[in-house]
Amino acid sequence: GGLSYLVDKESVPLNFIKLATENKETTTQDITYRSLSVSIPPNNDSCIVGDLLQEIPPKIPKKDRHYHKDKVDFKMGIVKRVLQSTDHNTPERALLIRELAAKERYPFGAKRGQYVGKNTIRRWLSEYENKGLTAICRKRRTDSGQSRVIISRAWDNEVKKLGLTDNEIQKMAVSLKRHIASLWRSGTPSVPTIQLNALPFAVNQIMQKGCTLSKEELTHICELPQKLIQRESHYKAVNTYRQDAARSAAIQTPRIKRSRDHLKPMEWVAGDVHHIDIAFKRDDGSNCTIKAVAWLDLATNRAFITPFLMPKGEMIRREHVIESFVSMCEHSNWGVPTKLYLDRGGEYNWGEFVEDLCRLKRSIEIHDLHDLDEEDSTGVQRSRAYNPQSKVIETLFAALEKSIFSQIQGYIGGNRMQKKTENQGKSPKPYDGDLESFKATLHTVLAYYHHKKQNGHLKGKSPNQAFEESINAGWKSLLLDSSELEVAFCKKVFREVRAGGVFMWDNQEYRHDALIAMAGNRKVLVGAPLFGNKNRLYLWNEEEEPIGLAEPVKSFSFDDIKGSGEQKRQNSVLNKQIRQMESDTDKLDLEKIMSEVIEVMGAEPKAESKGVVSIDSHHRYLANEAQKKPALTPDDEYIENRRRQSALLEGLAQKLKVANGE
Repeated sequence: GGLSYLVDKESVPLNFIKLATENKETTTQDITYRSLSVSIPPNNDSCIVGDLLQEIPPKIPKKDRHYHKDKVDFKMGIVKRVLQSTDHNTPERALLIRELAAKERYPFGAKRGQYVGKNTIRRWLSEYENKGLTAICRKRRTDSGQSRVIISRAWDNEVKKLGLTDNEIQKMAVSLKRHIASLWRSGTPSVPTIQLNALPFAVNQIMQKGCTLSKEELTHICELPQKLIQRESHYKAVNTYRQDAARSAAIQTPRIKRSRDHLKPMEWVAGDVHHIDIAFKRDDGSNCTIKAVAWLDLATNRAFITPFLMPKGEMIRREHVIESFVSMCEHSNWGVPTKLYLDRGGEYNWGEFVEDLCRLKRSIEIHDLHDLDEEDSTGVQRSRAYNPQSKVIETLFAALEKSIFSQIQGYIGGNRMQKKTENQGKSPKPYDGDLESFKATLHTVLAYYHHKKQNGHLKGKSPNQAFEESINAGWKSLLLDSSELEVAFCKKVFREVRAGGVFMWDNQEYRHDALIAMAGNRKVLVGAPLFGNKNRLYLWNEEEEPIGLAEPVKSFSFDDIKGSGEQKRQNSVLNKQIRQMESDTDKLDLEKIMSEVIEVMGAEPKAESKGVVSIDSHHRYLANEAQKKPALTPDDEYIENRRRQSALLEGLAQKLKVANGE
């Protein structure tokens, strides 16, 4: 047997709790009681409660509306250390309390440290030992979390003096807060600026309600608290969205997460034009940076970069992009991409290149992907204009610039206004070498980059390791013949065909025998290669059916008999082409065909007249007189004219006689 009694478990100090066994727990209101069975050994008059109770760890109240659990944890951390490490009223405890009081602490995640005094620690120990855990648990305010002021104490007191109802005061506060939010929305840059800009509105608002204080007094009363202004700061998102497109795209535009784990090499390839931040010296001594056309395999993060040294004032053009693309298609580790993801709105807009790619659709499968940012009608995916966040290849450039290009001589960093230099006030020291040397350096840079392990979808693998896994899984590249690509990527323009199958190109005459019969009738489509042998000209008809290669018009000496022979040959070709066209067609009677058309279409429709309208009465009179007089025949008219001429001659003769006095 033994004695059993109920105690408040939190009221029992730790050093008195020993040897007790827990049976059950009941809760009444906010106080938890635990039934403790205490067995008193027989014939042990000296037994005390402390020898009979089992030590039970204190139970900290849960975080609710009654207690500050964070503060309780902070206090108990100090109390437990003292109780567990030292005994009551010992020098060790006094020394430990001094050490704890001298240490700066950061409770509840606070950024500013604080000290706990020695007397405070002793008070916490005394309260805990005598009254239990509840003694050091500071209860929360009943109005915790509720605002105890509407705007500020000064503002609240002043509006209450005006005799306004609670509803009227609340309307004033809502209107004032709306004005603060509107200031944020309109682009006011900071809290102090809003404090100043909101003063006129707040002062006029109180004055309209009948306040008789001067404006100087109201200026102090209506100075709004910074916390109140800060609570409305989320409305500046409107101004960012409407006025700062770049920042809005960077921090506001929603992003979705995409996985590239399923991609195979060359399934998706991103392309972009980039400035390599390495100072370079041209042959003429001027400084520049190398321009580059870059391609990124999204499956393995491998990079293919072609550098170009551009003349001053010139940028990357269509032929440079095509040259880089063809080089990639010829490389056995790369080949032809299935889908392309291109930049829009940068230095090179890729428009003409996309048109060129459309001609390759018979050989290259270029798909649309409807759920990406934007898709082009050509089937080539293009990122949103002026939106670097949508350009996956920007990550490549950032990695190369930060960790690899920075190791190369001549690196100037990404900020053109603050170039990295060896000596202050001097121009950066350029790369030591020509373009061919830089190409070799770039080859080393890319080989180094392909060995670097990466996070993201590569999951700690390097691009080479990811590429090797795909090769072992059976992936093979698909290459294209560069000679066919030379034909595909041409600058094409229609030209008029003149006699002899001649046309003009860059102020020079070219010709082809197949064009002789087209002179004056049809145009020829001329294609000039953008890479490779640029002296060739490929020819197509208006339906883009291939004709052949053009040749320059040959000029013969005045007395060279070969010239007449060439003319005869061309005439023979013309006759042959005409005869061929004659054999392909029939000679038709066009007059007969017109009659057949009339017969098929039917006779001309006939209409009934409503009568004759007179133009003028004088015209009508003369017309009637002419109808009354019989018409003269050609013979009668001749005789009448001869009579008139004879009469005229006789009259002239009489006048001459009179003049001569005959």
